[in-house]
Amino acid sequence: MSSDGLNGRKRVVNKNEDTNEDNVSRVVSQVVSSEKPQNQSFKNRVMSETALSMSILVMVYYTTTQYNDTNEVVMASATQSIRGSPIAQQVMCSQDYNEDRVRFPSCAPQRCGRLVSDSMITESEAKHLLSLTKRDLSLGGSTGGASFFSLYSGGLSMDTNYVNMYELIERTQRNDEDLKELFPEKDLEVYRTVRNRVRKTIASHFGITSGELYLTTPTTFVRITAKRPHLKYNIYYRRHVDKRAHRRLHFTSVLYLSTYGADFSGGRLIFTDEMSNTTIEPKLGRLSALTSGTENEHFVERVTSGTRYSLLFTFTCDPMFALIGPQIGRPKTCAQPFCLLYGVGCPSLNIK
Repeated sequence: MSSDGLNGRKRVVNKNEDTNEDNVSRVVSQVVSSEKPQNQSFKNRVMSETALSMSILVMVYYTTTQYNDTNEVVMASATQSIRGSPIAQQVMCSQDYNEDRVRFPSCAPQRCGRLVSDSMITESEAKHLLSLTKRDLSLGGSTGGASFFSLYSGGLSMDTNYVNMYELIERTQRNDEDLKELFPEKDLEVYRTVRNRVRKTIASHFGITSGELYLTTPTTFVRITAKRPHLKYNIYYRRHVDKRAHRRLHFTSVLYLSTYGADFSGGRLIFTDEMSNTTIEPKLGRLSALTSGTENEHFVERVTSGTRYSLLFTFTCDPMFALIGPQIGRPKTCAQPFCLLYGVGCPSLNIK
């Protein structure tokens, strides 16, 4: 999930994903490069540059002032405390689920929308997850934009690449104590509890059975800073539809582990609805959940300062795409002859 967000009347985004400001810069560059000073009088050049400057100011003014106009609806602010029943908005379902409703009639979304809750987890649980997120992402991190770590695949952002942290653990012959330091059992216990609670919350709200809902990819810890992205996959602030990127998805949820306005600026979750933009401001321990189809097109504002931490959970009705907890095993050695065959004596990470 700003300086680079859509405004209340939807920002102009071209096919190259450039924003209004980018387009303005390109116009300036083209105009300046195409001018031929030797064919212009000084007076005409000054008048032309003045007119161009005024045009730019008008465009920037329109972009910045319209961003927070009456066409933006704040669904949940960081100063609110949403206890008890979640705040919810129902929207008309897209046709993205037509085939899924035939295959999974009791699970695929029949009603669509989004919800926000501040009472799903305790402050203590949120801090445990934040500690786990910081510790594991500190082992790597992208050169800019967003950094990711998955407990299931071991995928970790590292500079301009992804690495498999579990393979690195095996190669460096980490022992049980090392693994316990990286993944304290208390943090993993909280993770399992919260993950199951998120699933039940989504199932209850959208009227399905939680046992038919499976955790799937992408499910990952996320850290976003104000550093400029250098790679395409680090550019997190584009408008998108989750189900277009991952057809197996039916429900998406984000558990926020830092607070908008206190820990970072920008970074709000914004739905680009037809008549207005709907905004959710992150807050430590806050859950936002939504159906994953076109009805919930959204983006995350670009973070302009600080660090935004969150935990992404996605769910599918298709058991073929259910995530299975990882087992981290050391390579076979003379002291561990049955490690690879039976998992005996191998350090492991249990998050099932």
